[in-house]
Amino acid sequence: MRALVVTEERGLCLAEVEEREPAPGWVRVDVAFCAICGSDLHLRAMPHVVPAGAVLGHEISGHVAAPGGERLAAGQAVVVWPKAGCGDCDECRAGDNHLCAVQPWHQSSLGLGTRPGGYAESIDVPEHTVYAVPDGVPLEHAALTEPLSCAIHAVDRSGVSATDTVTVLGGGTVGFLLAHVLRLRGVEDVWVVEPNAVRRARLAATGITAVDVDERTADADVVFECVGSVTALAESARRLRTRGTIVALGVNERPTELDSVALITKEIRIVGSFAQNRGAFEAALGLLAGGNVPVERIITDIVPLDGGPVTTMMDALTGRPGDHQVVMIAPGR
Repeated sequence: MRALVVTEERGLCLAEVEEREPAPGWVRVDVAFCAICGSDLHLRAMPHVVPAGAVLGHEISGHVAAPGGERLAAGQAVVVWPKAGCGDCDECRAGDNHLCAVQPWHQSSLGLGTRPGGYAESIDVPEHTVYAVPDGVPLEHAALTEPLSCAIHAVDRSGVSATDTVTVLGGGTVGFLLAHVLRLRGVEDVWVVEPNAVRRARLAATGITAVDVDERTADADVVFECVGSVTALAESARRLRTRGTIVALGVNERPTELDSVALITKEIRIVGSFAQNRGAFEAALGLLAGGNVPVERIITDIVPLDGGPVTTMMDALTGRPGDHQVVMIAPGR
């Protein structure tokens, strides 16, 4: 089986990987599409989390190649929930596999650490993480179930109400999806702050108000921080009203700046939102089935399973994305 593996130099190399029979209770999925996530861009440079030889990729759709039970049929179109967990602790039994108490996320999540992900021709996954794709949903759209569920989980965590004013920092994939989830929850006053003019235009074309970073927005009741820069939390606090809420989604390993005076005197509440639970993943599938979120607007590139094109796209997304937004890897092309 071919897969893109992370090299010692933190690049990507196409390699032959041994393919074994799936373990009992596991399913083999032939990957149709795997989207490059912003997390992949960070993780590629983190050898202490993603060692050399690891396979990235956690936004996965495909077809069942080897069923592991009676629920799925060979050839069935499916999407994979990457937060496997141990499956048996209290958190996993409650559907919070992303907070598994037994296996840390970088050990149990597909393509986010040591467990192989979807930058490959096929992937073996626990049967309980595999969901049938609803009729009428293209597989490239289904691959975005995971980031859409991240947006849903963040909104669930926020406590936002329909009458709130909301600012989303960052109009990338999750920021775009967040804005639409908020609208579907009845929140009309939504602003997205995004420096890239192309991404602002995509948001505007779908009815979302998007502004540049130097434009002032109304003080928000809730700010969703989807950037992950050193200054993003401080910027969130500046755009927040007294007793407002910051929901932190952006990933950043470096120490983050935050004005403690603003934190205290505004009585700001900061809420972390990590990935998604099972309920959010299932809700995302429901939104895709209903055609409620225009995910097709942000899919800009589809590339083959090849180290050159994928590396080029990852480098572009890390630096100056230009017109690129969601890049899909299609191993069968």
